[in-house]
Amino acid sequence: MRKVSWFGYISTLMMVMLLTVAPELTRAADDHPSLSPEEQAFLSQAMADNAAQIAMATLALQKSKNPQVLDLANTVIRERTTLDAQLALLLAGTAKSVVNEHAIPASLQSLNGEAFDKSFAGLLVRDHNRIISAYECIKATSSNPALRDLVHDAVPQLQGNLMVALMVLRSPKWAHPAHPQTTVADSEPRTNKAAPVFFGEPLSSIVTAPW
Repeated sequence: MRKVSWFGYISTLMMVMLLTVAPELTRAADDHPSLSPEEQAFLSQAMADNAAQIAMATLALQKSKNPQVLDLANTVIRERTTLDAQLALLLAGTAKSVVNEHAIPASLQSLNGEAFDKSFAGLLVRDHNRIISAYECIKATSSNPALRDLVHDAVPQLQGNLMVALMVLRSPKWAHPAHPQTTVADSEPRTNKAAPVFFGEPLSSIVTAPW
């Protein structure tokens, strides 16, 4: 009888514990919802973008002699590598950064010196405007606290990179070049209608829509 009573007591205690803990588990799950398809798509795209930015920055280290460009390239590599690891954690390591074969324009790879520096800075300005818009959008719509926090912390770094790239692009020696050089922007299709120009870079190539 004592044995039966003891097991009965244990069963009752476990039932009480389960009833007590269950609401807390439910609440915890609600506080950390799973990623929606849109959030997963954002993370995958963000990681692909990081890989492309790192690849372009690595190319800049090989081609540029401009201290500003070299510092910016090193910053991009360092910050995107760290950000990529954080994004991968949210995806539980199921995604990898893969550079699309067209991520780095072939024309950029053929440039050197100031022509490369200007095109590299112009591409960073264009891409960062698009990227920041995407980050701000997911921050406003995501229901995942971890994702919102990560994006909130990443945006200031992206904005900092954008400002440095703009400074490079606004270099006085490129404002009125004595001997214009071909850049990536110059190879883009043009329409008959004059397009606004931002420090030598077509505005349409700098400010683009979010992902």
